[in-house]
Amino acid sequence: MKYLSPYKIAVYLLALFFAGHTLGGMISQKSMGASSDAVFDSMKAVHFDFNGADSTWYGFWFGFGLLASVFLLFSVVVTWQLDKVGKENWHAVSTIAWAFAASHLATAVLSWAYFFAGPGVVSTLVTLLLGVGALRKQRANAS
Repeated sequence: MKYLSPYKIAVYLLALFFAGHTLGGMISQKSMGASSDAVFDSMKAVHFDFNGADSTWYGFWFGFGLLASVFLLFSVVVTWQLDKVGKENWHAVSTIAWAFAASHLATAVLSWAYFFAGPGVVSTLVTLLLGVGALRKQRANAS
């Protein structure tokens, strides 16, 4: 049963989320039709100065997308480590664990508001698993 703890399941979902977002969304940018391609081409072609740097809207989009990937990969590592925290050390990380769950709740809300069902469902499940994992560790620490 130790392989099916809420944190471990969240790790697997987060790893899939990371891979899907990075490889499927950022790296392999498939055409979504002529109109979409025209927008991407414009985002790449229009340059502007932003705080002394030559920038494009595509650069901002791609950079922020990769930042999200970094957050997801970091989330895999943090979740894996939270699963390993023993009862005797939980008090030292419990605030981090709950803040982490809250940050994923915000991710779930934003995913439902701005993206499609896939990221919404996965981020909601991750949030629930992080909350259940933290609650179980909290209760085990209290006993």
